[in-house]
Amino acid sequence: KNEGKLLHLLMKRKGKVVLREECLEALWEDMRFVEDNTLTVNVTRVRKKLAVWELDRCIETIRGMGYRFNAKLLEELS
Repeated sequence: KNEGKLLHLLMKRKGKVVLREECLEALWEDMRFVEDNTLTVNVTRVRKKLAVWELDRCIETIRGMGYRFNAKLLEELS
């Protein structure tokens, strides 16, 4: 469920950096009990599923900020 939400959020804002805080807020209503590493784990799971179609590199980590869906890479691969 959260993996789908995360992918939807990133694709909706393709090409733009989505801050880690924005991702956390979109996935969990109450962030008091969510560890920062939980988001990283979810991103890794989404990438692993996208790897089946060689699309795992479409989700880029923007160090110290968040994540970006690289639609240009998607176009190059198709």
